[in-house]
Amino acid sequence: MYINVMKFDTSLLRLLSVCSICALSTITPAGAESDDDTPLTKTMEQSSDALKSLRKIDKDDWAGGAEAARRAADGLRKGMEFIPILIKGMPEGIEKAKALADYRRMMGLSYANLCELEIAYLEEDAEKVDAAMTKVKAGKKEGHKKYSDD
Repeated sequence: MYINVMKFDTSLLRLLSVCSICALSTITPAGAESDDDTPLTKTMEQSSDALKSLRKIDKDDWAGGAEAARRAADGLRKGMEFIPILIKGMPEGIEKAKALADYRRMMGLSYANLCELEIAYLEEDAEKVDAAMTKVKAGKKEGHKKYSDD
């Protein structure tokens, strides 16, 4: 199966730790100078940075939390435009189709979870924030389990 043969740059996995499909965004195109050259990586960095900012804001900063969740969702939304290089490079067939479908599934779920997080902040509901963040982290865990070689 395609998942077992994927190799990833673990330093970028740490950088993109909040994104459920983070490992897919780290594949460097042939001839690129670094992983930072891929458009998908740049959009995932936006999401990651926005979510990391939640650790630094005051827990009562509902507007700041909503803004950070919105920026994270926006980065993920921008990333949906791109197909990971690893999937593009796969031979045509069922495995490639499944990989692409799973990528879109995980991106969609991650986007929905980030929107749910924003709503929770807008409602100023700490329990909903915690529940939404649990979903965001579960997506991250699923992505790492499926797409990293750890």
